[in-house]
Amino acid sequence: MPTNYNTSYYTSHQLWAAIQQGDESAFKMLYSNTVISLSNQAFNILKDKEIVKDIIQDVFVTLYTRRNELPADMNIIGYLTNAVKYKVSTQLRDQLSRNTHHTTILQSELRESLAQSFPYEHNELKTRIRASIETLPQKCRQAFMLNHYGSMSYKDIAHEMGISVKTVEKHIGKALQVLRNNLKEDNRLV
Repeated sequence: MPTNYNTSYYTSHQLWAAIQQGDESAFKMLYSNTVISLSNQAFNILKDKEIVKDIIQDVFVTLYTRRNELPADMNIIGYLTNAVKYKVSTQLRDQLSRNTHHTTILQSELRESLAQSFPYEHNELKTRIRASIETLPQKCRQAFMLNHYGSMSYKDIAHEMGISVKTVEKHIGKALQVLRNNLKEDNRLV
């Protein structure tokens, strides 16, 4: 196989066979033939170009380093597509875990602050929190209340409200940001 590949002539299977033989130009051709569609696949879900670049790079580095371990008759396009899906789902799971962790920390700080306040300050702070919550858009307020006061998971809230988990994350993130900003003005939190 020549080292200068014509994209219309060689199939992905032929490129994969050459890659397994260590042909770097075949690897570059496979990359250039698939990078845009794989990046679009990941970006449609994550909406973050930098994270998508990292995922694509990781998938191709892993492919190249494992090229001798993977089967010769493997559907390389299917492999790449599934590898990107896996990395995207892992990224989403990690983001959800981080968001849940941040929410738990904020809730803990809020409870601690309320417990340490004097009765008058406690009532005043509760009033400010309620007022801040009331300023939230309806769906944002509903998601926050279900999570904070109803102790529901993001998944359960998504099911209850008929929206995606990602939308629940956005609603709760916005609610927490509004509460932080409003309470920061009070110099009691954050």
